[in-house]
Amino acid sequence: MGFLDQLSATHRFERAYAEHLVNRFARLPWPGAPSELEREWIEPRGWNAALALDPRVVFTGAAGAGKTTALAYLAWSNARALLAGSKSARVPIYLSARDLAPSTLPRITDFPRGLYLPEPLAATCPRIYFPDAFASNRALVLIDDIDALPSDALQAWARDFGAARVIATAQTAVLGFVEARLPGFRDADIEAYTVRVNREHAGTFIAALKANGVPRALTANPLTFAMLARVWRADQPLPNRRTMLFDAFTAQVIQGSYETAKVLEGVALAVQRGRPASDEFLPKARGLMKPGKNKTAEFAHDLWQSYFAARALRQAPGLTALSEHLAEPAWWDTALFYAGLGDASELVETLVARGNVPLAGYALAHAQGVRAELRDAVTQELIHRAWDGDGSAIAALSEMSSDVAVDWFAKQLKDKDPAVRTRAAEILGWLQLDRGIEYLLPQLRDVNADVRDKVVEALGRSRTDRVIEPLLVALRGDARVGTVDTRLRVAAAKALGEVASDKAVPALIVDLQLGEPEVRVVAADALKRITSPLMLKPLQGVLQTGDEDARRYAAEILALVDGQH
Repeated sequence: MGFLDQLSATHRFERAYAEHLVNRFARLPWPGAPSELEREWIEPRGWNAALALDPRVVFTGAAGAGKTTALAYLAWSNARALLAGSKSARVPIYLSARDLAPSTLPRITDFPRGLYLPEPLAATCPRIYFPDAFASNRALVLIDDIDALPSDALQAWARDFGAARVIATAQTAVLGFVEARLPGFRDADIEAYTVRVNREHAGTFIAALKANGVPRALTANPLTFAMLARVWRADQPLPNRRTMLFDAFTAQVIQGSYETAKVLEGVALAVQRGRPASDEFLPKARGLMKPGKNKTAEFAHDLWQSYFAARALRQAPGLTALSEHLAEPAWWDTALFYAGLGDASELVETLVARGNVPLAGYALAHAQGVRAELRDAVTQELIHRAWDGDGSAIAALSEMSSDVAVDWFAKQLKDKDPAVRTRAAEILGWLQLDRGIEYLLPQLRDVNADVRDKVVEALGRSRTDRVIEPLLVALRGDARVGTVDTRLRVAAAKALGEVASDKAVPALIVDLQLGEPEVRVVAADALKRITSPLMLKPLQGVLQTGDEDARRYAAEILALVDGQH
C-alpha cells in the first residue's frame, strides 16, 4: 500500500472509530429508559484542574460518584472533537479493567485488541494507527476500575504506555497515579442538574428534597440524585433512605413483575458469590442488566447487583448467609441494602462484635429499623473514634447525618484550649453536614488564627451555598469576621476554590490582580477549579492590562478553561 493510500485508510478508520465511540457513549445505560450523556453530565468541581495535575490521574469515589460517567464523557467529547477536525483532540482508548485478563493485557502494538470493537471496524484498523497515536502524543488511555488489576501487572502495563496521558477510575488511590477524588454534588450542581432534566418543575422538586428530609448522602451522590429526579412525583413523598429509593426505582422499572424480581434476585446473589450470569437473562432484566463478555450478563451498576442480592438474602432465615461475607469489602453494599430492607439490629451487633464499628455506623444510616440503645452506643463509639483521628468513623457519622455527633463536636468549639477548638472545626468540616454550618460561622471571629483557618477550611468543604457569602466576606477583609489578615484571606481563597462557585469569580479576579502575593497565587489556583463563562472576558482583559504575574496567571487559567491540558 502506497503512502497516500495508507494515509487515506488511516483517516477513514479514525472517522469510523470516532463515530463508533460517539455512538457508544452518547447514551447512558439507565434501566427503563437510556438517557443522553450530554444531558446528564454535570462537570465535577475542579474538573479541568484535576485533569491538569499530571499525565496520569485516577478519579476516585464511592459507588455512584460518577467515575464511569466521567471516563465516558472524556471518550465521547474527544471522539466528537476528532470528528470536528480539532487539532487538539486526542484519540480515546477506552478499556474496562474488569474485562481484561491480567496475564494478557493488551499492548500498544496489540490494539485494537481489548477495545471490543465491532469486527468489521477492527478489521479496517491500520496496523500502525494506535502505535502512531502513542508516538505522536495523541493517545488518551481511559481505564475504568483500574484497581481491579493486580498492582504488579498494572505497573508493567502502565510502563508500556510511555508518556501517554492515562486517566483511570478506582475506589481509592492507585500507585503511580495522582488521585483526584470526585467531589459529589453541592447546591449549585443540584440546581443545574434539575434545571437541565426538568426545568418546568425544578423549584418544586428542590423544595420536595428539603420537605422530605432527603439527606446529603443521597443528593451529593450523582447516581442516587439522578434516581431521585426520576422517581419524584408531585403527589408522593420522596424516599429519604437509599434502599427506599432503590425500591421505588425498581417498582417503576419492573412495574410489579414478580417473575422479573425473582430472576434478578437469584442472578444477583449468584453473581455476588462469583458465578457468571448467562446473557439469556438480558431480555427479562428490563435494562437492569447489560451484556458482558463471552455471552455473559452483568448488572448495569454494581449497586443494582448489591441491592438485588440483599433482597434475596432477606428471604433466608437469620443472618448466616450474609455474615460469612461481612469481612469482604465487595459485600459491604449488599450488607447496607440488607439493613435497609428490615430491622438491622442483628447485623449491627454482629459488626460491632467483629470490630467493624464504622460499617456498623453505615448500617445504622441505611437501616429500616434498629434498637435505640444500640444506635446510641454505636454513635458514641464513633464520636470518640472520630475525635481520635479515625477517618472511617467520621465518614460513618457523616453518612448517618448524625445530629448527636454534630452537637457534640460543636460543644468543643467553646473549649478554652484553641487546639481543641481547631480539632472540632476540622471534624465538623469533614462531616459536611448542613447542621454544622450553624456552629462554624460564629467561629470566624475566634481570637486564635489556627482556629479561624480551620473554620474557613471546614466551610469550604460544605455542600451548601450558604457558605459562599461568609467566605467572600473573609476574602475581602471585612472586619465583621473578626481579626482579618493575609493568612485568613489566603484560607478564604482556598475555600472558595473548593466551593468552586461562579459567584466567587469577580472577587477572585480582583485579588488575582491586586491582592498580596500570597493571596494572588491562591486566587489563581481557586479560579483554575472554577469552570465559568463569567471569567473569560475579565481574564482576557487581565492579559492586556495586568502586570507580569497577573498575565501569567490569567494565561494559565484560560488554558485550563479552554481544555488545553
